[in-house]
This record gives sequence, structure tokens and C-alpha cells, in this order.
Amino acid sequence: CVRECPAPALKTIDGQAKFSATRCIGCGNCASVCSQNATQGQSGFEDVAALPPGPAPVAAIVAPSYPAEFDDVGAGALVAALRRLGFARVHEVAFGADLVARAYARLLLEDDGRYIATTCPAVVSYVRKYHPELLDRLAPIVSPMIAVARALHTTYGPELKLVFVGPCIAKKGEAKYEQFDGEVDAVLTFAEFRTLVEQRGIDLPALDGDDDFDPPHGSLGSLF
Repeated sequence: CVRECPAPALKTIDGQAKFSATRCIGCGNCASVCSQNATQGQSGFEDVAALPPGPAPVAAIVAPSYPAEFDDVGAGALVAALRRLGFARVHEVAFGADLVARAYARLLLEDDGRYIATTCPAVVSYVRKYHPELLDRLAPIVSPMIAVARALHTTYGPELKLVFVGPCIAKKGEAKYEQFDGEVDAVLTFAEFRTLVEQRGIDLPALDGDDDFDPPHGSLGSLF
């Protein structure tokens, strides 16, 4: 993990890898390459469990990459499983990707400068921590996750609680950025979602059917 860390956030002391939170960009690469599973990303289970009880609905927002993770079942099974887990609504982050793509198109038409895309929070963290001279080159556009969160809060009210479900550990850090306070309340990786499904005894293939995401639906943003 020390060799594979793209940022100098790990070093070896007395034969053990030591982690520096202030240097970490949250990419999750160390967890992916650790053969002993000694490195784990921050769990999203506690954040989900800590959502305040009450009448406020909780919605799941699912990353466009879900077909790559759940290639053995259709979207209907995924949506049905999330509803069984207690989510009142299930939305596509692909809709946020549509909004973001449109914003990038407008930005590049209005400004012929060169920008670093801000769709990936690990890239944003890397620039902030290691190349602050490039801060003005970060595109002034939020990620699809934040874009769809803002759209849903506008449509359904600020009391709506949102849980992002996706592949990326770095999203856990993005959800806790001070400037995004109140946008996304918790983040579950696909692996954590699978764990919840197994714990509840939900058979994903058996749920495959016509259940669909709640609107607004994504268009070409599903290609993100």
C-alpha cells in the first residue's frame, strides 16, 4: 500500500504502514491493493443508522456505474432491494450527470481555458493538497452526486434525507465537505450495500422485475 499510494499519505515505521489523514486524498487505492484486508474505508453503516428517526423520507441515489457492479441482475432488482431496505425513494445519479455535462458544455463554450474536471473528489483533493497552484483550474461545477442532491432537495424539500450508493470510497469524504453540508447525509459503497442485502436475507436475482427508479430519470448521463 505504501508503494501504491498516489499521494504520500502512507509510510513505514517499525515494519508497519502508518497513515496520515491530512495527506490522504481518499481514493481508496490502499484498500484495494492490501492483500491482508488490513486497510478499510470509513464505514457508511454508522452514518445510515444515525439518520434521525421521524417522518422525513430517506431516498437512495445510485451511481450510474451500477450495471458494472450488478451485471448479474437488472435495475429492477437493485431498486426493489433498496426499497426493501427502507428507502422511500430511489433515484439515479445519472440525472445529476446530465446536469453536470450540460454545465461543462456551457462552460467550455463560454471560456476557451483549460480545466480539470471536478467529477472525482479524489482528484479535487489531490489538487487542493499537492498542487494548490492549480486551484483556479478546477472547473467551478459540482459532481453529479451533489447536482442530483440539490435537484431533489429543490423538488421534494430540504427535509429529504439522501444516501448515495456507489463504487467510490472518495465519495464518503466529498459528502462531508463543509461546503456540501446537508446535501448528502450518508454514503454506502456497493460492497456495503451487498452486505446489507445479505444481512437482511434479500435475494437480489429473485427481485428482478419491472421496478424502476423514481423520476427525474437520467438520459445520456447513465454513460458516466
